[in-house]
Amino acid sequence: MSSANIEVIERMYDAWNSGDVPALLDVCDAEVEVRPALGPMLSATVYYGHEGVAAWYTETYEPWAELRAEPQRYVDAGERTVVVVELHARVAGGQVDVDAEIAHVVTVRGGRIARLEGYEDPDAALHAVGMA
Repeated sequence: MSSANIEVIERMYDAWNSGDVPALLDVCDAEVEVRPALGPMLSATVYYGHEGVAAWYTETYEPWAELRAEPQRYVDAGERTVVVVELHARVAGGQVDVDAEIAHVVTVRGGRIARLEGYEDPDAALHAVGMA
């Protein structure tokens, strides 16, 4: 797990959290593949390329007034990095908060995010990369 890869991953989360979709696209490879894990409907969807990333952001953020993904821990998994993420979301009106711990398995190639696989449970992400 190189510091350059961590920097790329951190730029992705910074762009996501600030709502800067152009910066999010800039950090992703043109042929990126995203498999999110934010519930049964989104986890069944696979997003491809920059158009897919933009759709993923829009569809994920749509029901929330606030949505933040804060990396808590990085785990070296060879060519991939497991990122344990604290997810905080709030619906419009601020009456319902959702806090969850999820994980992403991220592959960085050529200084860009090439693949992101989401898991609703960090242990499942670790298992997916052979570390559980």
